[in-house]
Amino acid sequence: MSGSTITALEAVDVRFPTSRTLAGSDAMNTAPDYSAAYVILRTDRGDNLAGHGLTFTIGRGTEVVVAAENALRPLI
Repeated sequence: MSGSTITALEAVDVRFPTSRTLAGSDAMNTAPDYSAAYVILRTDRGDNLAGHGLTFTIGRGTEVVVAAENALRPLI
């Protein structure tokens, strides 16, 4: 397998409106809207090799995780 270079980073804030049905609620989180920060690292490989990552949160702080992922973009 030859080497490859990361060429792009895509960060997405994915939200699930679980507070509508109270799915996943508990004593501490009475109306949670779960969310996740999803990141894709694309490469220059001809076979479309990519890396995928997921950070799951309970809704609070996801925008901070996405901002941190986007802050890494200049390093690639």
